[in-house]
Amino acid sequence: MKLQRTLTLIALLGLAAGCSRKEAASGNVPETSTPVVTAQVVRQPLATPVAGSGVLASKKEARLSFKTAGIIAGIRVDEGQTVRKGQVLATLNLTEINSQVAQARNNLDKARRDMERVQRLYADSAATLEQMQNATTGYEVASSALTSVRFNQQYSVITAPEDGRILRRMMEEGELATAGKEVFLFAGSSSGDGWIVRTGIADRDMVKLKIGDQAKLTLDAWPGETFPAMISEIAAAADPVNGTFEVELKVHPQGKKLVTGLVAKVEIFPSGQPEMLVVPIEALTEADGDRGSVYTLDAAGTGVQKRSVRTAGIYGDVVAVREGLKEGATVITGGTAYLTEGARVKVVNDRFQMVSEKQN
Repeated sequence: MKLQRTLTLIALLGLAAGCSRKEAASGNVPETSTPVVTAQVVRQPLATPVAGSGVLASKKEARLSFKTAGIIAGIRVDEGQTVRKGQVLATLNLTEINSQVAQARNNLDKARRDMERVQRLYADSAATLEQMQNATTGYEVASSALTSVRFNQQYSVITAPEDGRILRRMMEEGELATAGKEVFLFAGSSSGDGWIVRTGIADRDMVKLKIGDQAKLTLDAWPGETFPAMISEIAAAADPVNGTFEVELKVHPQGKKLVTGLVAKVEIFPSGQPEMLVVPIEALTEADGDRGSVYTLDAAGTGVQKRSVRTAGIYGDVVAVREGLKEGATVITGGTAYLTEGARVKVVNDRFQMVSEKQN
């Protein structure tokens, strides 16, 4: 009796299941569609950014110093001060150099008198040609000596080579300045070259770059801001200390206040790289080495197919695809976690709308 009731129940369940399948097949029971976001498979040039770091600087910086040694008598500007071309910035105590100028002038006067006297004697046949030539040479030597000490006297005063700003002052009044020792770090403002960053690049990356390649940099002083830049110079030889090649980037300030010394993180994008098919990184649902899978939209736009692909690397927010997709195909980038092979989908292409659709 129990066996008969069990067989009857199984038969009734099978009949009900058959009816449900028939109703679903006939369309009487609607099938749920998963909202998704899509993107096109496109072809674009790809290059791994070359990373580096450097310090922001004015394009035209000069380290100003005295030509001669001496005691600094006056410092007339402070750090950060704007100066005009020809403005006196610092002077030495000129006692010693003025004495040298006076001595050279007196030697020149004596050499002139000696030369003129010998010339008169030679005209009267009382002096030889050799004596006249020696006197003339002595006068020329004295004249050159006076020119030399006057030149040193001129550069015992530091003046601004052009309009600009004092970035740093390294010495103070009363200190002994040796010849060529830096007194000021000066940045010119009339060159029109703006701001630059210099960074050291390894040889394997340097060969990918050329003048004009685009770059971007970030500064801790401006968090969240990105500044566009461009390669303006590439060193022809490696730095003998660290073996890197110095690359100079011209920076666009984007209307922001920049100052010398800010530390910059740089990403340079080599140009002339080969083009490849790419998809957004969100489209990749599985990955194992260079193997992965994506969901693509079918021709009707209402179903999906799972496709295996071979990848060629990740470049920022996109993945390069070597095999498995064609240019123009539509891949699923949002909602992939809810999909299976052959699932029905509804394209919304708006992530907020996709969430709303799921909630409904």
